[in-house]
Amino acid sequence: MINPAEVLSPNAQMIDHAMYEVFSKSSQKVEILSEHLIRHSEPPGKLEQDAIDLIARKYSDRHIDLIIGRGERALDFIERNGQTIWPDTPAMYYSLSSPDIYWRQRPQHISGVFIDYDYAANLALIMQLQPTVRHIIQIVESPHPEEIQQLHTKLAALAKAKQADLHVDTIGERPLADLLSFVAALPPDTALLAMTIDDDRDGVRYATDEVVRAISEKSSVPLYGMRSSYMGNGVVGGQVINLSEHGREAGQLALQLLKNPNGGPYTQISQKTRCVLDDRQIRRWGFDLNIIPEDCERPFNTPTLLERNAMQIIAFALMTAVIMLLIFGLQWQRKKRLRADEEANRQRTALAHVARLGSVGELTASIVHEINQPLGAILANADAATMMLNQQSHPDQELRAILADIRDDNLRASLIIQKLRVLLSKRSLESKPVSLNEVINTSRSLLGNLAIKHHVTIATELAEDLPLIMGDSTHLQQVLINLASNAMEAMEAVPPAQRTLSIRTKHNNPSHIQLIVADNGPGIPTNILPNIFESFYTTKPEGMGMGLAIVQTIVDAHSGRIDVFNNPGGGTTFVITFPVAKHFK
Repeated sequence: MINPAEVLSPNAQMIDHAMYEVFSKSSQKVEILSEHLIRHSEPPGKLEQDAIDLIARKYSDRHIDLIIGRGERALDFIERNGQTIWPDTPAMYYSLSSPDIYWRQRPQHISGVFIDYDYAANLALIMQLQPTVRHIIQIVESPHPEEIQQLHTKLAALAKAKQADLHVDTIGERPLADLLSFVAALPPDTALLAMTIDDDRDGVRYATDEVVRAISEKSSVPLYGMRSSYMGNGVVGGQVINLSEHGREAGQLALQLLKNPNGGPYTQISQKTRCVLDDRQIRRWGFDLNIIPEDCERPFNTPTLLERNAMQIIAFALMTAVIMLLIFGLQWQRKKRLRADEEANRQRTALAHVARLGSVGELTASIVHEINQPLGAILANADAATMMLNQQSHPDQELRAILADIRDDNLRASLIIQKLRVLLSKRSLESKPVSLNEVINTSRSLLGNLAIKHHVTIATELAEDLPLIMGDSTHLQQVLINLASNAMEAMEAVPPAQRTLSIRTKHNNPSHIQLIVADNGPGIPTNILPNIFESFYTTKPEGMGMGLAIVQTIVDAHSGRIDVFNNPGGGTTFVITFPVAKHFK
């Protein structure tokens, strides 16, 4: 958690409490570490660099799964330094106002939850309390002109749609003395709406609530506000954001990114608001208490003794009823959820089996495609043995090697059929710890024969101490063979001396390893690239369109991900990412 330098306010604590409650109710264990930013100059200087160095050393032995930034300054810090301190770690932000959407370029690869203020509801509240209002002045103190313009346009459009003669002005940051003089001379048909109040002005740093109170005390007209922090500091009230709901939404987004760090980026907007009014300001401006909306909270209301007692009795009765209803409801929901989970598991098993049976035609084609290579190798070896016998010059060791190849290819074809038959049964594919480097080494013989046939040079680069993955070595070997075979065929138009097939393994992420197969052929046309993994889709005159579809199916069965892209200098690269076996990292 990256926090601004200021001491956390009650509003911030309310958001965090709701967020931590979401974490505590989750089955996923979450450990939260917190850092507070130092104040910096613009642009950031040596102090920030010192902080970066300190944080990097502090967490050098910790694995961080997610970075969460509170507010604009924390987001700026993450955008500048996140990749330096925590490379490739997902990040998110919260407690940013929705107007930032208009002027701020959205962070790349960073998810977040904005806070959206309900202009329409606040405008309706002002007109209900002040039916004679004809002029609304909005205070937007921001260093971003785009934000000021967007907020003015939004409020002006709503006001015009609500009442044709309702005029809206928006004022930006100005010296405090000038602002106080301005609000003191406003006509009575005017209302002030505080959107953002800057606490750093005239070379002096104020507390925001001090500035809001000063404006309210000097103002000749009522002051309204949309932020929880303004309540109790001189504003009449407003439709303010539900900070607890915002905290819950931020917590749910954090759990989503922890479960799926490669997902996103996701952008959400918190829009749930609640009406809050200050009875002291209602009495100050002489508003009729009877016109106050019933759903408005009145935290500063002082009821009579009878009202206090009556409310306690009603509250106690309602609380008892609600508790009983909640207990009953939770029990009922729990039983319903358990039944739903059991039914969902049963249906998932049945649907998975139906899907396998529905793919019989596709699997038949895949079997033909898969055993074509070992059967072709058997035929080639048999032809070689026949030629040697006809020539009556056949060293015994060569014949023995040919017969051994025939036997190995026959066994491989049989094993492929056995593995594909598993897909038609209700049981899952059996997997065990497998070394991806051993799969590549085991395939060298067959890949060497293919390379000789296509006049291709194979370059391998295998990472040392590569962790094991959970999988099926035969299926993984088939993935490698299919990709290598396609790559060699793709380089037919390249001069033989320039045909190179690269096979590499990498381990840049503690939880994942990669298999990379690259060629220097002509590449894949961009209009074909999105369809290459579809079954029966092929650009080859004699192709069946099953090779890459099988690769995709096998990779998915191993909880992996396959990406493909054309190289800038020509050729195509396939990158397959597999999760590391948990107990064999």
